Amino acid sequence: MNRTHGDTPIKPHTTHVTSPEDKVPFWRKAGYGTGMLGYALLIQVYMQFYNPVFNDTLGLSPVLIAWIISASRIWDSITDPLMGNLSDNTFSKWGRRRPWIALGALLCALSFIAIWWFPRGMDPSFYFWWLLIFSLVFYLAFTVFSVPYIALGMELSPDYHERTSVMTTRTVIEQFGFFIVSSLFFLTSLEVFSDRAEGMRYNSLWVGLVIFFVIMAPAVFAREHPSFLVARNKDTEAKGKRLKVPLVTSVKETLSCWPFLNLALITVISYLGVITVGSLGYYVTVYHLFAGDKTVASGTVLTLVGYCIPISAMIGLPLMNSLSHRIGKRNALIVAFGLTIIGAALRWHLYTPENPYLSMIPTILFGVGTAGAYLFINAMIPEAVDADELRTGERREGMFSAVYGWTYKLGAALAILLSGYVLQWTGFDTALGGDQAPETIYWLRVSFAWICAIAMLVTTLLAFTYPITEKKAYEIRQQLAEARKNRQPS
Repeated sequence: MNRTHGDTPIKPHTTHVTSPEDKVPFWRKAGYGTGMLGYALLIQVYMQFYNPVFNDTLGLSPVLIAWIISASRIWDSITDPLMGNLSDNTFSKWGRRRPWIALGALLCALSFIAIWWFPRGMDPSFYFWWLLIFSLVFYLAFTVFSVPYIALGMELSPDYHERTSVMTTRTVIEQFGFFIVSSLFFLTSLEVFSDRAEGMRYNSLWVGLVIFFVIMAPAVFAREHPSFLVARNKDTEAKGKRLKVPLVTSVKETLSCWPFLNLALITVISYLGVITVGSLGYYVTVYHLFAGDKTVASGTVLTLVGYCIPISAMIGLPLMNSLSHRIGKRNALIVAFGLTIIGAALRWHLYTPENPYLSMIPTILFGVGTAGAYLFINAMIPEAVDADELRTGERREGMFSAVYGWTYKLGAALAILLSGYVLQWTGFDTALGGDQAPETIYWLRVSFAWICAIAMLVTTLLAFTYPITEKKAYEIRQQLAEARKNRQPS
């Protein structure tokens, strides 16, 4: 039987039992996971509504919007390593992460609301600069919150399966954010508002308030596992001072960790597939299924299809968690990506005007697959952190969180930029309304289904190359326990 206990050496066996010291109480998992609801609201509302509001309502060019969003994500990726290094080297009685998370709660709520409170009746150049400036502010606020938050999740437990349990709880709670995001398609199309831009303006107030409170939750309730604090203190004592890891050195060593790079590459390619065509779901629904009708009818389908993602994820994630206990995280990751391939391919067949509600089926499969895939990736990154500590003697969850964010945000920036050109390439013209050319509808559908399916196939193949199996993870933890003892000053 395999026992784990702080820094006690471990012998990997067939059966794994998590020690009581490594278990995270449910209330602490929930408190930490609630922050992911804010994460989802911030990014998903922004990503789902910048085109419906700034392109389809205000008439700003999709290519210009794509450049704005891409520039914002590049800016976000630049600030991430700075925030990661700052967080790793923060010393306070509240820990390294929680003070920054609390500050991020306020900044994120205010910057989110500001994006949607633009004056009406201005020319497109005004809306270009408004979206650009407030997007840069928004993503800076997001960095202050997200980098320490993701790092804190790696520090809640050192146990292989408990890490997956933490991420399962976090991802399930995240799905409630998708309910809110999807509901906004309906809420912003209500007749009380003159258009979706006005609807988004007033709905942003209560959404911003929710964002503040849910991000504050992990700052109040979450704590680092004692073994990580001990490891940090041993390094500090051994060097006779508080450890300060130089930024450039930390970035270089993080990027030289192959298990981490493997996961980052998988994430980047999957994001290219998801984000490049993600906004096309709105256009396929409104202009293919409903011939340009932007009233409650299309808003209802968009909302119901959006509900399918969190519902399917909340049902599927516990099953995915159980699957990872049986076959390991790497194999479960491969299964999850397989579901995304099927879901993406079915978009071609089941997004049909004859029965718009069939679009829920591919969304369910895709929702389970993507939720499971990102669950496992986030649960596997701490294993890469362990491997890095064994190799370098340094513990830097903040930098891994930052560099991971840096890599996938650069991928997201490229995907967003491509999305604007893809939309333009299809021939879509806002001025035509429901009279889009048949060729435009055809290429919207092709892009929405098959670009995503191909990207997910590539990520599935890459998942086979991830080097840390469950057995290897146990071996690394045992070696870490011995290395930490050797580092302890006599």
